Amino acid sequence: MNENASKSRILSTARALFFVKGFEKVTTDLLAREASVSKATIYRHFDNMSEILQNVLEAEAEVFRAEVLGDISDHPDLRTALMSFGRKFLSFLGEQDSVEFTCLIHEVARDYPQIGRTFYTAAFEAVCAAVCGLLVQGQENGDLRDDFDPRDVAEDLISLLKGFGMVRAQLGLTTRPYKDIDQHVTRAVDTILVAYRASGGVGSA
Repeated sequence: MNENASKSRILSTARALFFVKGFEKVTTDLLAREASVSKATIYRHFDNMSEILQNVLEAEAEVFRAEVLGDISDHPDLRTALMSFGRKFLSFLGEQDSVEFTCLIHEVARDYPQIGRTFYTAAFEAVCAAVCGLLVQGQENGDLRDDFDPRDVAEDLISLLKGFGMVRAQLGLTTRPYKDIDQHVTRAVDTILVAYRASGGVGSA
């Protein structure tokens, strides 16, 4: 097995083990056994288990950005762009893997603050920056008023989109945090556009 293949195998195995057992119960002995590699191979790639989790997190963030933010600007108008983003965002969050991974990171972040910071930057900051960019374009195009901070409103929209769905899922109260994604996204996006549209801008009568 070449170096890249062994590293990928370690990370994919670690990801699966973290979901099932949690971070603290996954040892290098267990990981080596399940990944069919030696402990020496693990330590050739990573210094410790927290570095492995960091790499798993970064890989998850790459998938998230590609699936949710990859074409966020490739739409003819602001509402279409926000609706497309919202659907992809909630579809991704609603996947069981996403719920479990978020729970895992919240648990680990208490003892490993850097993991929490990386998760926040790679996920929430990336989403906020992308949505903020769309709102800035809306201001520049005259669709939205220019008297608000687009970053603040981006956070408002993201909060409206997430709602309590993820909270219920993380508490084990539901396996479907967003039962009607289109309806949920439409309500959130239109709430923001109505509140901040310019006279004669997008959504105006």
